[in-house]
Amino acid sequence: MSPAAPRPKKRLGQNFLRARWVARLFAEWVCGYHRVVEVGAGTGAVTGEVLRRCPLVEAYLLELDRGLLPFLSAQKLLGPFSEVLGADALAPPLRLEGLQALYGSIPYNITGPLLSLLALLPRRLPAMLLVQREVAQRLLSKPGEKSYGRITVLVQLAYRVRPGRVVPPAAFYPPPRVYSQIVYMEPRSSAPSPRVLRRVEQLTRCMFSQRNRLAGKVARRCLGGVAGDALKPLEGLRVYQLPPGVFLELAEAAEAAAGGDRG
Repeated sequence: MSPAAPRPKKRLGQNFLRARWVARLFAEWVCGYHRVVEVGAGTGAVTGEVLRRCPLVEAYLLELDRGLLPFLSAQKLLGPFSEVLGADALAPPLRLEGLQALYGSIPYNITGPLLSLLALLPRRLPAMLLVQREVAQRLLSKPGEKSYGRITVLVQLAYRVRPGRVVPPAAFYPPPRVYSQIVYMEPRSSAPSPRVLRRVEQLTRCMFSQRNRLAGKVARRCLGGVAGDALKPLEGLRVYQLPPGVFLELAEAAEAAAGGDRG
């Protein structure tokens, strides 16, 4: 007897995708890769479409809710080269750097940490993510815009981000109160090292806590002993008006100063 269809758990932020047209978009993208990982397999809507269209793909499916694993197995979705793992995507049981791509419909409560994890990988993965439309707008925003923030800076330094289709609430069960949107993330070939990006993450976390203040004053507090020349591009600008490249220059100056201190 097959397990009953699982009920979404509010505490895990579960909204199960049920729109097949969205699953087809994922499959069209995933078929371009061989070894992939899916974040949040859920009830298998995306998984099933991917493995039907790409039967030779080697897929690792991460699902935090172990209660879903019997249901996924009973659906006979998994192919000979796929494996479902009851695991947290933020502490994956496999080396993501050894895979070729990552995809999934991402719960809102892990979106920020997951994006930071992807940006800080030693070898970044192409990604196709279905996120809340508000998050997509943040990833695509420009300096000076209301949605521009620290996750914008970190992700745009590591990836080229392009928008995909907007997905209505009716595509999920239960329907969320917000729209979602697909984003495609392609690693930049000239992206900074993970070490420098960790410095960027620390810096932006500090500076965007005072996003509307003059950037020079905030940077002096957040950076401490960085030379004054590094602060010249900040004159007259607010924190939220600084381009990603300026945050990178500040982080590199801080890293150089730290290296001098260690020496």
